Amino acid sequence: MNTLLKGSIAGVAGIALLLGGAGTFALWNSSATVDGGTIVAGELDVEAAAAGVWTVNGAATMATLDDFVAVPGDTMVFTQTLNITASGDNLVATLELDPASIGASTVGNDADDALALYLQKGAVLAADGTGIGVVSADNVTTITAGATGVTEAVDVTVTIDFPQNAVAGFENDTMLGSVDLSDMALTLTQK
Repeated sequence: MNTLLKGSIAGVAGIALLLGGAGTFALWNSSATVDGGTIVAGELDVEAAAAGVWTVNGAATMATLDDFVAVPGDTMVFTQTLNITASGDNLVATLELDPASIGASTVGNDADDALALYLQKGAVLAADGTGIGVVSADNVTTITAGATGVTEAVDVTVTIDFPQNAVAGFENDTMLGSVDLSDMALTLTQK
């Protein structure tokens, strides 16, 4: 055998002997269990209790506005009861109207888009119930669960003003516009 081959065999045998002992290296180790107790996650939920109703300019209630034709100066008020559940010692949440949910019936139709934008600016949310805070200037209601939590039927109103501007013709771009109010979204979000 040549010396290069003998050297290679000896090298491989040496490496095999070194690796054979690698499995015997050990560290000591121990473990114990601790009684940390149990935690329970809280809850945040909002659901409609019943169908809401509309009033226009303080007149009699209607189930929908499908047959109503609005003009500048009208005030439309939607009222509905929502069941709100909020539990969690440190839970604070906000109830907000998503203005984008007051949307044009046909996106891209100039009159529909203009009317939607105009009504979004005049939409105001109000909510009343135990544990429900005052609506802030940015149209947000605060709910603080606290240690006892909140399980409350909350009366919510969304007031949508179709303002009449002092400048004649200001609202002309909204004429014949159509807005879909059937999917107005109120969101309850943890802060």
